[in-house]
Amino acid sequence: MDIQLSISLLASDRPAALERCLDSLRPLLMQVPSELIVVATGTDARVREAAARYTGQVIPFAWCDDFSAARNAGLREAKGEWFLYIDDDEWFEDTAEIRDFFLSGEYKNYGTAFYRVRNYLDWDGIRYFDFHAFRMARITSETAFQNPIHEELVPRRGASKFFGAYVHHYGYIVGGRGAGTGKTSRNIPILLQDVRRNPGYIKNYVQLTREYYVRREWGKAEEYCRKGRRL
Repeated sequence: MDIQLSISLLASDRPAALERCLDSLRPLLMQVPSELIVVATGTDARVREAAARYTGQVIPFAWCDDFSAARNAGLREAKGEWFLYIDDDEWFEDTAEIRDFFLSGEYKNYGTAFYRVRNYLDWDGIRYFDFHAFRMARITSETAFQNPIHEELVPRRGASKFFGAYVHHYGYIVGGRGAGTGKTSRNIPILLQDVRRNPGYIKNYVQLTREYYVRREWGKAEEYCRKGRRL
């Protein structure tokens, strides 16, 4: 069977979140010629057991503060025409639009695709904002991830498809239920280290501004916003 779509995700030590993510991918895996690749970056045995119920491709990866390195480990195993990646704390509301994109043959007319990420601002799911994230691409010999954090696929070639399909994401809520600043505490040191390595890379300043904004550290947010603007 020719594989149209390789789906890859990073799995940390969040077994319940992972199961919810994997359940949302089940329709794609059942209806589209596809494969699932899980890159296990944590140490929780329950995560690998959960992943093994969905796929035989569970890749252990020693975490090294480099998301692109982990993503590329999954990409190297991909055998599909297209590659889709997702985080284990995200889950699709409905994948029918993506399914039809492949089953209809429409995917042959595109080189990249964006689906929406719905970032919630409260635990009740009332306040949120959506943005189109570049999470899908046709695989070529040059396809790879770059940047240690807020990684992205390169190169971008061909026409782009923008899906209305979206994933839920609660990872940036501040306060309550033990979440909020955990991601920013992880992200900021990696971004600062990359700024030292690549002081002219503007995206890092944009992301640092956002991370400090989420933490309500307004002075730091302004500092990196102004540094980025000067570049």
